[in-house]
Formats: sequence, structure tokens, C-alpha cells
Amino acid sequence: MKSKLAKTALTAAAALALAGAATPAFAHVGLEGGGGIVASADQPFLAGGGGGVAHTSDIVAGGGGGGAATATDLVGGGEGFAHIKGWK
Repeated sequence: MKSKLAKTALTAAAALALAGAATPAFAHVGLEGGGGIVASADQPFLAGGGGGVAHTSDIVAGGGGGGAATATDLVGGGEGFAHIKGWK
């Protein structure tokens, strides 16, 4: 029983080592984002916004937006961007 367990552990360790060796060392991925909101019931008002960025080794993309509302008005907007191999 101990021999089978040892062989299984050794095989799993070797497979993980080979998988790690096949992965490019320079590849990376990142995410970042956030948001917020403000609200008031006295003289009704609501505002919020958010944004985020995601990137890999060669691509970065992001976007953001926001808006506000009162009892009589509504405003908002948004924007985004993407760069492929040109942001380095």
C-alpha cells in the first residue's frame, strides 16, 4: 500500500513539474476595478460610478462610467479603451 501511495505522489509531483516548465515565465494577468454610490431621500438624489482594467502580457482593456439622477434630471456617460501590443 505504501509503495502505491509513493508512486502516485511521485507521478503527481512529476506531472506538476512538467506543467510548470511548459508555462511561459513571462505570461501574466491582472484585474483591477472599483465603484461607488451615493443616495439621499431628502430631495431625491442618486449618483454612482465605476471602472475597471484587465490586462495580459500583450493586451490591456478598461472602461468606466457614471451617472446621477434627481427628481427631475438624469445624466450619465461611459468610456472604454483597448490596446494590443502597443502599450509596452
